[in-house]
Amino acid sequence: MSARNRTTSRSRLLSLGLAGLTVTALAVSGCAGREAEAPDAGGPSADVAQCDPGFTDTEVKIGNSIPLAGAAAAYGAIAQTMKAYFDDINADGGLEFADGAKRDVTITIIDDGYDPAKTAANVRTLVEQEQVFALAGVLGTGAAISVAPYVEEQGVPNLFTGTGSDAILTLHEGDPWTTGFMPQYGFEVKALAEYIVAEHPGAKAAILYQNDDFGESIRAGFEKAFEGTDVEIIAAESYELTSASVDSQVTSLAASGADVFLDWAVGAFATQSLKKKLELGWDATTVINAPAADATFFLKPAGPGAADGVVSVAYTKDITDPSLAGDAGFDAWTEFAAAHPDEVNALSAPAAAGYQTAQLLEAALQQMEGCTRQALLEAANSFDGLELDLAPVSVSTAPDYPYVFREIGVQVFNGENWDLTEGTYTVD
Repeated sequence: MSARNRTTSRSRLLSLGLAGLTVTALAVSGCAGREAEAPDAGGPSADVAQCDPGFTDTEVKIGNSIPLAGAAAAYGAIAQTMKAYFDDINADGGLEFADGAKRDVTITIIDDGYDPAKTAANVRTLVEQEQVFALAGVLGTGAAISVAPYVEEQGVPNLFTGTGSDAILTLHEGDPWTTGFMPQYGFEVKALAEYIVAEHPGAKAAILYQNDDFGESIRAGFEKAFEGTDVEIIAAESYELTSASVDSQVTSLAASGADVFLDWAVGAFATQSLKKKLELGWDATTVINAPAADATFFLKPAGPGAADGVVSVAYTKDITDPSLAGDAGFDAWTEFAAAHPDEVNALSAPAAAGYQTAQLLEAALQQMEGCTRQALLEAANSFDGLELDLAPVSVSTAPDYPYVFREIGVQVFNGENWDLTEGTYTVD
């Protein structure tokens, strides 16, 4: 069976595990688009007002704003993989919805260069000009925060954003329209802090972070997590997204004598930081953030030995590990990637995130009752034991916790692949 057919049928079966949703057949006219025609009359269907923009009898439009150029361009693979995933489904006749109708899921992508201001402009374009039904896979904490007031005002779901910022939880109290794909950063920090305290007692830590809300929240999170322990942060350096490099910051941190490096650089900056650390001969255990845990694009390019022993959280199977061959989900992923050699790199972590985001969106679209944006949001917040091809744990979501993952592990890079440590960490 092709990757397209296998993953689609598998996801449809697994998505039946959604909680709190009684799937009932909907009259096709009840989910008609605003431009749909009734079969017996020359005007619109009587029930078209029930459907929100971007949802018609034949198509559902999804928007994405993401960096396709610049230092964070590698993350553009998230959107490109999502598009390839749904292009396959569309080529097979479309995605089957709860009303029994098949619709194309069209993904429109606009480059924002990892600039929150551009993201805000792009989202307005997607909603007001492209008339998208929802947003999915938009990247970044700054991006999510910059568009939150607008999507709340418009009532447009901004699903599975590429962030785990604690700000999403704060926003959720008044803006339930934004959800995060990645583990909550506070949860990620807490799990890694517990690991460091247990494995490196008495450690002196130094932290590198972005000079923005994302970076500040990470620094504060580690400081809080280490309170009352024998681990402390003795040095901190921030960098700007417009910086040419982070060499000077890493040099300063290395001079502190810290034996744990909390490396919260992203994209090309993560590679630079690891390379500089190796050049300096800084012998410290490096802990990196989830977005930087891509062996192919960020770790190995730093040079032999630069990433050996790096620690990170685990919420995705190690797509670089050939020993996973035979695992049904891993095999589905590699088949899919092989079928799209120009769009999808089977060894790319951002591409894998895009694949998972696509499967989450697929499940939510299939299980939504009706054709409103509110219905899609409710479906996305009601997964119960949903399995994804590349997730090592099942996914359960709830309206009061706007993140996909409630359970994660910790992994250590051996120079070639990631080794999972024993045990997992769960949200309190």
